[in-house]
Amino acid sequence: MNTTIRVVCFTLLLSVFSFRAAAEDFTNAIHAYLQQRVEVEKRDVGIVVGIVDEHGSSIVSCGKMDNGTDQEVNGDTVFEIGSVTKTFTALLLQDMVERGEMKLDDPVAKYLPESVKMPTRNGKEITLLQLVIHTSGLPDNPGNLDPKSPDQPWADYTTDQLYAFLSGYKLMDDPGARYKYSNIGASLLGYVIALKAGTNYESLVADRICRPLKMNDTRITLTPELKTRFATGHYQFGDAVQGGKCSPILLAQGALRSTANDLLKYVSANLGQTTSSLTPLLEKANEVQAQSGIPTQNIGSWFVDSDPQGREFVLHGGDTSGYSAFAGFDEKRRHGVVVLCSSAERDDVGSLGVLLLESEWQSDKRPKETKIGSSICDSYVGQYQRSPHSASAPGIGIRREGNSIFALATGPRSWPMRALLPAITGELLPESETRLFGRLSGIPITFSRDNTGKVTGLTVQFGGEAFSYEKISDQPPQIPEPPKRPIAIKLDTKFLDACVGHYEFATNAAFPTGMKLTLRRQGDQLVSQAWAGNDTDGAVDVYPESETKFFDKFGNQWTFVKNDKVEVTAVILHGAAFSDYEGKKLKKE
Repeated sequence: MNTTIRVVCFTLLLSVFSFRAAAEDFTNAIHAYLQQRVEVEKRDVGIVVGIVDEHGSSIVSCGKMDNGTDQEVNGDTVFEIGSVTKTFTALLLQDMVERGEMKLDDPVAKYLPESVKMPTRNGKEITLLQLVIHTSGLPDNPGNLDPKSPDQPWADYTTDQLYAFLSGYKLMDDPGARYKYSNIGASLLGYVIALKAGTNYESLVADRICRPLKMNDTRITLTPELKTRFATGHYQFGDAVQGGKCSPILLAQGALRSTANDLLKYVSANLGQTTSSLTPLLEKANEVQAQSGIPTQNIGSWFVDSDPQGREFVLHGGDTSGYSAFAGFDEKRRHGVVVLCSSAERDDVGSLGVLLLESEWQSDKRPKETKIGSSICDSYVGQYQRSPHSASAPGIGIRREGNSIFALATGPRSWPMRALLPAITGELLPESETRLFGRLSGIPITFSRDNTGKVTGLTVQFGGEAFSYEKISDQPPQIPEPPKRPIAIKLDTKFLDACVGHYEFATNAAFPTGMKLTLRRQGDQLVSQAWAGNDTDGAVDVYPESETKFFDKFGNQWTFVKNDKVEVTAVILHGAAFSDYEGKKLKKE
């Protein structure tokens, strides 16, 4: 991803709160942003941010646990951490290597029963390291994932299903040749580690990682006491998520639960700020694996990103059906960030985590807020656009409300803007009459004027580069409407039956192998399952808003197309990461 675009734009999309006459420190700015998300826009129910540097750690939080009590989330609240679990799995592998029980370049087949035929291609076998850095050639999820309940897609996958999948899968690329993120690859890694160690995955994590780091609240199976601190997860529109259950076969891909305080211990240990028996392992796990055409990673399964100034950030995000998580650190500046959220907001949470790593933490280096006149505030109002001006050019809108100045991204929300920039407004604070700064990041924005004093443009400065926008209108941007929660209705089953069948989608940028989708009726409920190649996320419930308009809990919209005989001929999907993806309904044989 282009870190410059991410940070330059995301700085303008932060909390909407009143002017402060005095400069705020970093944690206050974080808290204001969290308040905006939870209390104003109702995007999240509960969110916790943890930061740590050489001076110590801090927790900033906002929202409720929503677990039948009125308790607020805090540093000891338990959340699901999703794929951040993969870094624990990779660390277990490093531990096995140091014990002399495994080697990074060992073929995975070495640790499976002989009856299992691991896929190979051109005589090349999949290695343990390739499972860590996602170059095994295995898909994201196994194609034979067939959950009994759509709400529990990972609950009942069996050893026999895993073995059948591996034995029947055909690799499209040689192992090691291409990057493809793989949940099933991470699960397989944890599975064979546990087989070799003669115990179970959770016991290994607790004994070999959590115990040395005193991470007593990081577990898969929660004790009665931990359950009292477990925040309820939520889908995009706020519906509560059932507590996730996960098959023992799939634990290593994302089943851990943890707290911000525990993960700060983990991040601190990775930074070398705290020492333990794991310190040598962590140092080796942070060795970078660089390979042309593949995202930079280390053998601890962390991704390594960089900004235009050459600063590197080590990070990993995670999500489950109702939770989002981020953990990351800057080894040179010696600070780290943890974000845990009880809503399905993976992209937002990841963007916030990166922004916090990029931001200036030291109060003596952050810009100082000053007061400016009302007429000066008014002069900033309007819409600005990058050159050349076109409908597809990114823009920034500035508006004023009372004594506050707000900014938001305008124009088409194409990738990566769509994923990285939530449709919210953000506050800018004045440093002078011509220079403002993002309240959270501290990144400066300078306004230019003509000979008459009229504002003609703005420039965002970041990483030694300047990004200029020309003012094209004095009219303030339209405030975006918050997404409306769809309401399910009860339909006669004949309308549901009309949608039942198999659909085929052509290839596109989001789905290079195309997609196949099956819809079935289960009682008075439509249930879908999609496959991209031999990869599926399992079953998903689909709810009707009308005879042709449907939705699912992940925020996707479904529109069924009918012919003049009132027969369903196609379905159009509208999602957060794609739009107007049409699948043709296949005729019955």
